[in-house]
Formats: sequence, C-alpha cells, structure tokens
Amino acid sequence: QDPTLSTSEETREKIFAAAHALGYHMKQEKMLNQVTTNIMVVHKDTHFLNQIDNAFYFSVRSGIEEACYKKKYKFMFTPFQFIGNITEKTDGALIVGNFDKAQVDVILQRIKTPNLVFVGKVNYYPEKMDWITYNIKDCVYKSMDYLRENGHRKIAYLGGYDNEDTPPDFSKYHYFEQYLKEHQEMEFAGSLVGEHGVESGYSLMNEWFLKKREIPDAFFVSNDPIAVGAIKVLNERYISVPENVSIVAVNGDSSGMLSFPALTSIDVHTFEMGKEAVEVLGERIQRKRTLAKKVEFCTSLIRRGTVKKLV
Repeated sequence: QDPTLSTSEETREKIFAAAHALGYHMKQEKMLNQVTTNIMVVHKDTHFLNQIDNAFYFSVRSGIEEACYKKKYKFMFTPFQFIGNITEKTDGALIVGNFDKAQVDVILQRIKTPNLVFVGKVNYYPEKMDWITYNIKDCVYKSMDYLRENGHRKIAYLGGYDNEDTPPDFSKYHYFEQYLKEHQEMEFAGSLVGEHGVESGYSLMNEWFLKKREIPDAFFVSNDPIAVGAIKVLNERYISVPENVSIVAVNGDSSGMLSFPALTSIDVHTFEMGKEAVEVLGERIQRKRTLAKKVEFCTSLIRRGTVKKLV
C-alpha cells in the first residue's frame, strides 16, 4: 500500500494473490507504526479572519489541503503569533504570505527543519527555501496592455502598502511606473495607496473624490478586494463601471465575483500555487533534495465586466 511505488493494478493484484496463497497477512502493528509525514503551514495572524479580504489565501489554503489529503500528509495551520508554542516534530514547513524579513527570521529560528517552501511575493532566503510565486511584472503589464488595447490612456493607480523592505522588483507600483515610461501615449492620472482589503478600497476611492480629482479612463488596482471596495463607492456615486471608468485588478480570486459588475482581473492561480507548494515540499522531504528551486506561475487575464472598449 505504499503510494510512492510505481506498480500497476494488475501486478498489485498478483502480489496480493501470491501473498494470500502463501499465508501472509498485514500485521496490524506494522500499519500503526507506519511513518506519517507531518508538515506545518505558517501564515499571518489575519489571513483567515475575513474570507473576502483574504480570498487569495483561502484559495492557496484549499490547494494545500487538497494536496495533503491526497498524499495522506498530516498538516497543521499555525498563525505567526503562535509559532513559539509548537512542540510537535515537523518534517517540513510551508511559509505562506508576505512577511517582512524580521518575521521570516523569527520563523526560521523557531522551526527546526531544513525542508522549507515559501509561498508569496518576496523570498528573502532563496537559497534556503523553495519558492512558489507568480510573475508580478506580468500581472501589471497584462493589465496595462489590456487597457491600452481598449483605448484607455489616462490611468490611475490604487493599491495596498508594500512592506518597507520590499525591493522594487516585487512592487506592482514600480512596474506600473515602468510601463508608463515605456508607453509615452499613456498618461499618469494619479495614485493612492493604503491598507489592503475591501474597506481600504472603499476609503481610497472616497479620498479620490474628496480631493476632487478627475475621473481617469481607468484604474489599475493592486488586488481584487481593494477594487471591490472602490467599485462600491463608484456605484454609490452613480458613476457607471465600465461606462464612465474601467477597472482592472490582480488576483483573480472569488472576491472579484462579488462586485457589480464582476471584476476584470489577472488570475495568479492561487489554488494551483497551494497544491504545487505541497508537491515541492514532499519532494524535498522524500528525496532529501537540498538544492533550492523556484516555481513561478504564469498569469491569465479574466475578462469580466469592468473594462469598456473606447476605440
């Protein structure tokens, strides 16, 4: 019954038939003593308090759980604040989320295993941990290309704060500015950044109007929950999306289906990222691999209802 053995069903049946004929049987104590792979999933304290704001991480979690159940791994989700309370042996760990470097250092000190996989934007120790991520530049450029192809020229940015130690190469705003420099026909219409989540998006869009800023052709928004909050403000002010302004965001998670109209978004394939994280960690544990690797998912544009063709 070892799932790691590559044995056809026909061969398996012949083996069991021969064993039965010879009087062999599986000892119960052997079944009980079989080694179970035990993994820990470390996440931010707030990740699973609100499903709309954290649909990205709920989807990653679903992928992790499905893969663990299929592999019969024992797994435990641990908030960062409780990382010091864990005494159970861990064969490997997944670190999920955009922690700052100081937090990652604490996690590495508390978890006594060389088998580590990081799932997120910035891996501060790419030589120590495998890395499951998505192409940030591709997210921004796909969004902006889609807006440009549909005739939008004046583009504004709404986004969530990056950690202070986030390098420019991992910042959506950095690539937003870079895209505008490369496409002189595009015009920067302003930007606002704040906290992450629907409530923050609602506040940012209200702030836009309180400052009496002009409505641009379109907003590029750094994640779906912020965009959902922004669209709520536009609806309350009777500013039609996409008739009066278009919106593209990043994540492709379930929160984008809750807005009206449904949000056009870049899908980073969070469920598959979760599944792949478990696959890579299992490979580290079982094959004793020490050379770190990076798996970067390509992104996909989900065309919904928040972008209008102007030309």
